[in-house]
Amino acid sequence: MPYYKCTLVDEQGHYQAREYYAENRAEIAAALAGLDEKLVRVQRLWFKDMSLKKLFKGKIGTTEFLLFNQELITLLKAGIPMIRALEIIIQNTRFGVLREILARAAGNIRNGMQISEAFASPQIPYPKIYRASLLAGEKSGHLEQILEKFNVYLGKISNLRRKLVSGLTYPIILLLFMISMVLVIAIFVIPKFSAFFADMDAQLPAVTLFFMGLTDYIRENIVPLTAFLVLAFAGIRLLEHFNPKVNLIDQAKLKTPFLGRIAHESAIAVFARTLAILISGGIPVPESSEIAVETFANRFYYRQVRDVPEKIRQGNLLSEVLAGIAIMPRILVEMVRVGETSGNLTSVLDECAEYYERSLDSRINALISLIEPVIIIALGMVIALMLVSVYLPIFSSIRIIQ
Repeated sequence: MPYYKCTLVDEQGHYQAREYYAENRAEIAAALAGLDEKLVRVQRLWFKDMSLKKLFKGKIGTTEFLLFNQELITLLKAGIPMIRALEIIIQNTRFGVLREILARAAGNIRNGMQISEAFASPQIPYPKIYRASLLAGEKSGHLEQILEKFNVYLGKISNLRRKLVSGLTYPIILLLFMISMVLVIAIFVIPKFSAFFADMDAQLPAVTLFFMGLTDYIRENIVPLTAFLVLAFAGIRLLEHFNPKVNLIDQAKLKTPFLGRIAHESAIAVFARTLAILISGGIPVPESSEIAVETFANRFYYRQVRDVPEKIRQGNLLSEVLAGIAIMPRILVEMVRVGETSGNLTSVLDECAEYYERSLDSRINALISLIEPVIIIALGMVIALMLVSVYLPIFSSIRIIQ
């Protein structure tokens, strides 16, 4: 749908220009028919249509989407209809992916489409969960309350991911710096001394011969080694693509010391939090679990949980189904069983998510405090060994000359 610039005039003769995103001029005229202002002119904005395809390739940022939802909740609580609320937000939103999606949604709702269907866009963060929340709000008549719960959910998930990224960024940078330093010394520094030692025609220590041989091997085979690693990675990815039962890379991530446990607890926390927000919105457990299992980005985990909705539809309780899945912690299963018995499943799932988020915080902090000194010590030892291997023959030659 294209952009249109509309000029309107009120009863006092004041002119105002607004921009709308609609299928055609007739749709704009129908949308503005109920206003006190009169539509004077409609002009299509061709230059914005040219960038439309490019804009839709992006995604909406989590913070930007949080702010939009908060504005929408405030307007809905004030008694403003959904379409009018979207128009107000669109006028105050800068050009970008969010404005395009809101304009398209407003046009679709104006044409009779359901709100949940109008916001079915992959550019929205967690589109399935958001769509299910809107559907629950439409059915219950408490859309703003459901949106508030979704905003809380989105904020918690965003904070969880931010902690993971910020916590692991420094150790990864430190590790990459260590590898870079070692490669620079091995490729550029040690070969200079190798030529010098070759002219001396002296008996070199074993550690010097080892590093000289290692650096020569790396320099001569760095291209084949890099090509082999790239091809091996591509081959594993192709194997996983054509055989869904093979998940070598995702399994390797889970077996990585410290990081594997962090990935596990993060997945469980997001799963529990998603179930809580959907069930609290009035969505049945089978449908809620069908959306919640999609949050498992790790395909090895997803293979184990993808049958959960079907088993629940067969008449099994959620706790019974989760008990049969190896990756599900015992504490989660027992808490869900208590929630089902007491009829307070949403609160129990929220508490479980809080528990794993706190555990995740402590694990990330422990990882950072442990990995920093380990990497620094390892870097120092490797560089020290390299320097010793280089300077030891020089010191030996000086003693012989003396």
